[in-house]
Amino acid sequence: MRKSFYYILGLFCLMFALTACEGREPDLFDKDSNGAYFDYDYANEFEHTLNFSDHIADNPDTVSVTLKVKLLGYLMDEARTLSVKTKPVEGHSLAGVAIEKVVFANKEYEKQIEVKVKRPEFEDTVYAVCIYLDGSGDIGSGIVGKNEINLYVKESYEKPEIWYSHMDNLLGTWNKKKHIFLAQHKGDSHFYSNFYESLNQQHNYDSILALNVSAVNALLAVEPEEGLELVDLPIIKESDHPAYTEPYFWSEYEETLGLFRANKFCRFVNMLGGATTNNIAALFASEEAKTKMDNEAENFHKDDFLYMLNEYYSYAKLGYPISEYKNLCWVKMGGANYKVRIPYWWEDPDALGTGEIVKKYFGEYNDEKYKFMLQTMLAEDGADNFITESILPFVYDKENETYAWDNSPFGEKQLSGEERLKECYRRIKDVNDNDLPPSRRHDIPDVALD
Repeated sequence: MRKSFYYILGLFCLMFALTACEGREPDLFDKDSNGAYFDYDYANEFEHTLNFSDHIADNPDTVSVTLKVKLLGYLMDEARTLSVKTKPVEGHSLAGVAIEKVVFANKEYEKQIEVKVKRPEFEDTVYAVCIYLDGSGDIGSGIVGKNEINLYVKESYEKPEIWYSHMDNLLGTWNKKKHIFLAQHKGDSHFYSNFYESLNQQHNYDSILALNVSAVNALLAVEPEEGLELVDLPIIKESDHPAYTEPYFWSEYEETLGLFRANKFCRFVNMLGGATTNNIAALFASEEAKTKMDNEAENFHKDDFLYMLNEYYSYAKLGYPISEYKNLCWVKMGGANYKVRIPYWWEDPDALGTGEIVKKYFGEYNDEKYKFMLQTMLAEDGADNFITESILPFVYDKENETYAWDNSPFGEKQLSGEERLKECYRRIKDVNDNDLPPSRRHDIPDVALD
């Protein structure tokens, strides 16, 4: 009994394998038929709508639409031509399409027809065309009701449903011109599709912010082209940390405003009452702006100086020699009461050993002492040549992960390394002890120099 069971099971598996290997024939309606039909099942599939706004990222003159067709009857060995024609649809202007010759190779019974659809002449107008199989070629017309497809074509723009709240705040009021610009800038006709998370019912703030920044940077990189007046993206506030890059007009005001930084740019725009990409250049050129620039010049310069000190702190572990700092970031120092911070080599956060050396000569750090040291060496070296970090002439040795003396020559005597440090100490100690009144002197150790 068991053997009979396995025998029957084996025959069944063999029959299944043979059946699976058989070639597939098309649907047969009549062995003598020689027709074709559009291969769709539902009535609504025989009406297609193409909106060019769904393809605007590439700004195409034509968009391709594919239609599925299938043959009736038995397969034949010879190639056959299918006649595909077009005609108007009542109530609509004729849409422009181009259809290449359709040829079925031998044994081929289904394929996709590529229809190249021309961009409509006018926006917000629906054009249409009926594409049909007329049976005049080698292949006749097949199933009634499946031999025509109506294609409706338009270029129409509508405000996306999710465009509210953060979209308004970060991208401004929606309009068609802005929609097209953002789609082409992003390279995505549906650039807004991931800006709202339906599951959590909240906006993806970071994605919207990133688009604002990249689009603003693109708009402000060069003088605006004619026709972009409606692309009025807002310049967002400093607290949102926008990574804006230098606009084309900043160099005109650099003497007053100093180094370009995104937070400074946003702050100044905010001082002027806010702006968009559409009027920002004119705003900067206004009399109000010039007055505010003059009033804020010293504050901006102080901010730039502190920014430079922060940059220099980060340069230390990168192994740059101090002689390169001026090319990387440099702000000319004057007589202002600057904000300062402890230098990397004085703080010695990685315990390289420089902190002990600096404290030997200058004691414990405090802001007022460091300001005095900077002003003293500024007077010694001259404003055009002074690099703040040259008072502590160390450089990071990446290979050995420790410090080394910087051998770049600095100052009037062109000293480097430890000799430069001693010379700075000698001058600072002398001014501190002999030129300052006792009440204003800083705690600078006595060190016996060679």
